[in-house]
Amino acid sequence: MQMFDLTGEDDRIRFSPFCWRARTAMALKGLNCEYVPWRFTETARLEQSGQGRVPVLVDTERDRVVHDSWAIAVYLDETYPDQPVMRDDAARASARLVETWTNHVLFPPLRPLAVEPVHRLLGETDGAYFKESREAALKAPLAEVSSPDAQGKATADLARVLRTLEPTLSEHDFLGGTAPYYGDCIVFGTLMWPYIVNPGFALEGAPATGRWFERMLDVGDGGGRKALRAPA
Repeated sequence: MQMFDLTGEDDRIRFSPFCWRARTAMALKGLNCEYVPWRFTETARLEQSGQGRVPVLVDTERDRVVHDSWAIAVYLDETYPDQPVMRDDAARASARLVETWTNHVLFPPLRPLAVEPVHRLLGETDGAYFKESREAALKAPLAEVSSPDAQGKATADLARVLRTLEPTLSEHDFLGGTAPYYGDCIVFGTLMWPYIVNPGFALEGAPATGRWFERMLDVGDGGGRKALRAPA
């Protein structure tokens, strides 16, 4: 299997939150995969998927192409049922809820901590595309989105958001209980975004979540722990 995985000028630094969700699911299942570096403006390389975003999984053995991190997780469980990341309908429903919470509640305070740092990792062509598209979407210059004041507020907001996880992670090692499941992959993959691109990122004010994050870095073959981070 191959998966197209977002990177910047240095193709060893992989920072997409959605790719990290899929990568972590792959690690939990113990599946081998080649992670192919892909950049924002290389949409033609994803033509076989019928769209222009990663992650895109290419299962050459079964002649299947799957895009979107959720669809990839479902495909992996249905096609390779050993070590499922969603054990039953209840786990799938729970993971869907975690995904919705993550996309709508966790993402906003992470943007000021990650958007400008991502821009610094890009080459000229990708950097111009990223700056124009993100400033249009966010309706503000990247420097303003990730200003020191904005990052300070985002760090405080993130601590408040993570309080939602603290009771569960104070009682259990993972959101999945004694072992991680796809809900853990979703939250962890999303937090890998600022962790990879922002050397100053830390999970402040959420000690149980911080301990959980350290455990998740070692999931599978410890791919999170081994991941190359942006230089300080």
